[in-house]
Amino acid sequence: MPTGAASTRLVVLRGPSASGKTTAALALRPLLGPKTALIHQDYFRRELLHSDERLKRAADAAALIIATARQALDRGYDVILDGIFNLRDYADALEQLANDHAGTTRIYAFDLPLDETIRRHATRPLSAEFGDDKLRDWYDGWQPLPRLAETRVTADVTTDKLVAMILRDVERP
Repeated sequence: MPTGAASTRLVVLRGPSASGKTTAALALRPLLGPKTALIHQDYFRRELLHSDERLKRAADAAALIIATARQALDRGYDVILDGIFNLRDYADALEQLANDHAGTTRIYAFDLPLDETIRRHATRPLSAEFGDDKLRDWYDGWQPLPRLAETRVTADVTTDKLVAMILRDVERP
């Protein structure tokens, strides 16, 4: 079933914890306009479903995130999805959403080495809640989606460069 108007934009930012996804999403949101929904995987997983472990309720979180994205697109919102979105739990759901979306869809996958995510994590307030051991447990490495085109985001891409790239990629005609 088609999702969203042809004028809506879907931006997916996926990759390891502490890679810069949320920073980029927060910088991008005001630039896309006031009718932009920002959907954080962590909110659904940790707050809504009250699951502090990554694997608990993964299917529930995936279903809720995708349903929320579909609803927002159907109501004319641009959507930014921000999360780890590993292959095991999200590849099929992301593929279906992207294929169904009538508007512009762009996916950006962060490909950072573990030591870089640990370095970045140390600079953010969330580092007080969990440390390097959790980052190591959660780290899956580079996981490209098998059937969708993604733009690879490496450690040398700054937030400003990424946001500018996304804006160019999703410009409305």
